[in-house]
Amino acid sequence: MVARRPKINTPGLEQLGSGEAFRKTLVNMLESTQMFGEFYPDENHIIARYILAYGAKQGTIIFREGERTGLMCLLVEGRLELYKNGDKGEYKKLVEVRPGKAIGEMSVLDGLPYSATAVTVAPSKLLLLTRENLLAICRDHPKLANKVLWKLANLLSLRLRQTTGKLIDYL
Repeated sequence: MVARRPKINTPGLEQLGSGEAFRKTLVNMLESTQMFGEFYPDENHIIARYILAYGAKQGTIIFREGERTGLMCLLVEGRLELYKNGDKGEYKKLVEVRPGKAIGEMSVLDGLPYSATAVTVAPSKLLLLTRENLLAICRDHPKLANKVLWKLANLLSLRLRQTTGKLIDYL
């Protein structure tokens, strides 16, 4: 199975490479992320078939709040910021995302719209996993998919705990 190009129309994103010749670079990029850094090299070689790498210029909107593209982004290099629409149409900065971190994991799992807007604030390198390709991993490599899904569940659990901790400060 070869990964399909994500169905996104995002000015400022350029695919960095593809195919077998680019696979080792993809594996190295995967190993640099929190999500896949602890996976075995042979597992990352398989995952690399389903992941696509992009370069993004500063100011590129990766996804917008309310969009439904089903895309998870792993930041390899650069910086992203997440923004939430405010009550009066203004944007409120939620967090700065550093290399190695993932965003959009809820959307890749549930297919629902994004809860925030992601924008590059520096030239960046990204790995993108579509919902379609995550489902293909589940179909083609069930044991590996279990490990990926377990990792996603742990990531979501950690984020929920952090959010709950911050919420306590407001109560």
